[in-house]
Amino acid sequence: MSNITPYNTYNDAVTEIKNRLNVVETISEHIILKKKGRNFWGLCPFHNEKSPSFSVNEEKGIFKCFGCGAGGDSISFLMKLNAQSFHEVIVDLAHKFNIVLPSHAHSTEKTEIKKQLFEINEQVTEFYKEILKTSPLGEKAREYLKNRGITEETIENFSIGYAPNDFEAIIKKFDKKYSLKLLETAGLVIQKENSSKYYDRFRDRIIVPIKDEFGNYIAFGARTLNNNQNPKYLNSPDTPVFNKSKNLFGLYQAKDFIKFNDSVIFTEGYFDVIALHTAGINHAVATLGTAITEQHIKLVSKYTKSRKLYLAFDNDNAGVSAANRGAEIIKSAFQGLGEIKQFDESYKPTLAGDTKIACEIRIISSPQGKDPDEIIRNEGALAFEKLIKNAPLLIDYQINKAIANIEEDLSPQDKFHKTSEIIPILAEVKNSIIRDEYISIVSEKLGVKQDTLSEEVKKLLQSETPVKKPLLPVPQQKKLEKHVLAQKNLLSFYFIYNENLPILCINNYLKEAVFTEPIFILLKEKIEKIISENEDLNDISEMLLSELNDNNEAKALVADIIFSLDDKKCLDEKQSKQYIEESILCIKQYLEYKEHKNLKDSYHTASDELSALQIQYKVREMIKSSRQRLEKVNDQT
Repeated sequence: MSNITPYNTYNDAVTEIKNRLNVVETISEHIILKKKGRNFWGLCPFHNEKSPSFSVNEEKGIFKCFGCGAGGDSISFLMKLNAQSFHEVIVDLAHKFNIVLPSHAHSTEKTEIKKQLFEINEQVTEFYKEILKTSPLGEKAREYLKNRGITEETIENFSIGYAPNDFEAIIKKFDKKYSLKLLETAGLVIQKENSSKYYDRFRDRIIVPIKDEFGNYIAFGARTLNNNQNPKYLNSPDTPVFNKSKNLFGLYQAKDFIKFNDSVIFTEGYFDVIALHTAGINHAVATLGTAITEQHIKLVSKYTKSRKLYLAFDNDNAGVSAANRGAEIIKSAFQGLGEIKQFDESYKPTLAGDTKIACEIRIISSPQGKDPDEIIRNEGALAFEKLIKNAPLLIDYQINKAIANIEEDLSPQDKFHKTSEIIPILAEVKNSIIRDEYISIVSEKLGVKQDTLSEEVKKLLQSETPVKKPLLPVPQQKKLEKHVLAQKNLLSFYFIYNENLPILCINNYLKEAVFTEPIFILLKEKIEKIISENEDLNDISEMLLSELNDNNEAKALVADIIFSLDDKKCLDEKQSKQYIEESILCIKQYLEYKEHKNLKDSYHTASDELSALQIQYKVREMIKSSRQRLEKVNDQT
């Protein structure tokens, strides 16, 4: 990793990490967000839902779920999502931003291991690179890459290396610096069965290092140079820093180009990506020996506004199945955020924030069944660019596949099987006019009556019921008592920025407010501290969230308050002052009620007559004071 930034103290590093965080970017790594109005919306990851109730405010750096009540900032989101401590999240973010985190009392074995694994993987990458570049051992590998048209620039861009045909190359190079157990945890060595000895996992293979999206080396992919060696491709196992279902090869190199092209190409292998990047088609990524997952879609979706996703898999049966499976995963990931684009004719580019089209799925396939690497090597970049330009939408691809190579004289049984295959595809077309056009094309191709086919599609549409996922229980949000709601409302005035109602004026109004709940008391104390220490108070929320660090309950309350300010922003100074006074009165009445109740209980348990009379006197004074205050309020209104 380069451009590593050291900091003198742990708190300095934490402050810098917070400054670099963007709440939309952070949350977009885990859920798909769509802009609507001022905020971004998505499906809450903390409970199952069909329509988005999870809102993110980029300006304030906060999120709030109106379904389950979860809320806070970027750090509290990651803590809740990954069940991590504050320090564990900070360690992960430090690696993300290439920040050296000074030693800290809260460091754990888990975070230290992650740090060491990033370091080991980077050093091993350099070791394999040097062998490929200069060692006689790497001659065969250099020749192989040259024959595949992979340039020195691409080799450098992807840090490609070579693992020599040696069972102990890594062990001999690194065992004095790192324990064999740690090298095993990194997936670099394997312990022999029924033995204390270890051997290198990768031998006589082209080594393709795998980076996460932030540039940390997390794992390795390896291709054999020997036709007798199986498997042809070998990946690192899952480790504390690598999970193949959550990472994509080439994303670090591709992410800026994905933004520029506003689209991403999914391929099946490393060399497909490497070949495409070599040819200047730089917005390609690959899954790591696994099918596309929802996490993969979440990873890339934040880099493309239109969410245009190309699937470039082989054109054989396995590739077709992979494309269909991938499409289903994509549909699931975007569920509730809009429709999947299904036709071009009447489609117009949408403005930012339009949620009608959630994403667009297109299939890149070669008539000859070649993969992207073969096309680039045999036909050149222009041939692949033409396939991209002409890539059909998913629905067209599926229907064309279903009706391709149909014989003219189909038996009734063959027609039944073909229509059974095509009807579910037709039923997915949302627009009834477009659906009827497809039905017309298919009925003519199969030689079946259009009305009959249309009726069968309608039957399926009527019978289909959505498959329900097991629902996570939605936490019940407790209705706040009047005096508690009054305290929340009072705090909300600190976050309303209005020339007629400056924050210092609000602070003066709230000085006589007595808060009863510990969390409200904490927030008021923090706010008063910020006011006393800062001159620029245009946006107190950012400073307050920074002060709260790992107090997720308090952060959630701040987010809740900010998201519910609309009903107070329209108040002028007089109305605001009246609102504040009424809220303070509500709290005082509650406190008097509590004191009255306590005195009443004390009266019934008084041990002598004098004590009982003293309590009676206090109650009378309280009632008198309360009446006088009410009369004063009535006179003012």
